[in-house]
Amino acid sequence: MALAAVTIDFWNTLFGTENGKERQHARHEALTAELAAEGYAFDEQQLEAGRDASLEHFRHHWLEKQRTPGAVELVEVMLEELHAQLPAAALERVAQVFARGVIDHPPGLLPGAADAVQRLAQEMPLAIISDTAFSPGAVLRELMEQVGILDQFAAFVFSDETGVAKPDPIAFERALAQVGAEPRNAVHIGDIERTDVQGARGVGMRAVLYRNPEHRHQLAEDGTDADATIEHWDNVDAVLDELLSSNSAAEEAR
Repeated sequence: MALAAVTIDFWNTLFGTENGKERQHARHEALTAELAAEGYAFDEQQLEAGRDASLEHFRHHWLEKQRTPGAVELVEVMLEELHAQLPAAALERVAQVFARGVIDHPPGLLPGAADAVQRLAQEMPLAIISDTAFSPGAVLRELMEQVGILDQFAAFVFSDETGVAKPDPIAFERALAQVGAEPRNAVHIGDIERTDVQGARGVGMRAVLYRNPEHRHQLAEDGTDADATIEHWDNVDAVLDELLSSNSAAEEAR
């Protein structure tokens, strides 16, 4: 049986998190400038408490409710923690800086990812399945276009657009429907056991865990139920070939 599609996670699988400090600084400057214009002044400890509240809000909704709050909502949480308010136009300006930080201070593709994506796209449809945070799917598409890989993908499933986050089955089913593939003929590649591996296997897909020690998410786990693991994109072809061979052997034995 041939492989009909590969779906791929975005953060810490396809892209790294470089320039994070620069993005954080730009967001900090935008927020404090708009607050100052409204007569507010907060010290670093207070601003840190606002950021922590926003992060906790995101993690709760992402992990417990399988929904990812966007930039406006997350900035509003910060403001609530600070007991501050901004006019709608100012709030939108701050949210835009938060959302477009990956364009102004972009992360890079992980080593070997660009070449691997190009090779795989010549063999089968590829799809992105990504949970978003400050940066929505529209901005992440823009980033992909900038690095020259957008046209290698036939489908995109971003949580801010679907309203659900991995491991919700809708995320994976939506991607498979867009590329016309059945779960048993598709493989998902991602870096988080709870969202990527369990989500893919939950709908009947096979899962490859991307486990690069230099690009580990804080939720990365040591154990895995994935069908295979890779530490570098140069290994993906061999791993997919092995999965196909083992699946063919299992079918012949039935």
